[in-house]
Amino acid sequence: MKVALFVPCFIDAFYPQVGIATLELLERLGVDVDYPQEQTCCGQPMANSGAHKEAAGAERVFARNFAD
Repeated sequence: MKVALFVPCFIDAFYPQVGIATLELLERLGVDVDYPQEQTCCGQPMANSGAHKEAAGAERVFARNFAD
C-alpha cells in the first residue's frame, strides 16, 4: 500500500513528534509513505473562519499535491 502523508501545520508547529511517530508507525507496518515536499497549509483554518475566497489558493495547492 502507498499513501501520501499530510502533516497539518499545527502538528508541524506544536507537536512535530506526532508527525514523526506517524511516519515511523506507517513504515513499520510496511506502508510505502510519500511525503509531498510541496505541501503547505491546506486552507482549513481560513475556511473554518469563513474566509473561503482566501482559502481557495491553499486548497488548490493541497489538492494538486495529493491528487495521486
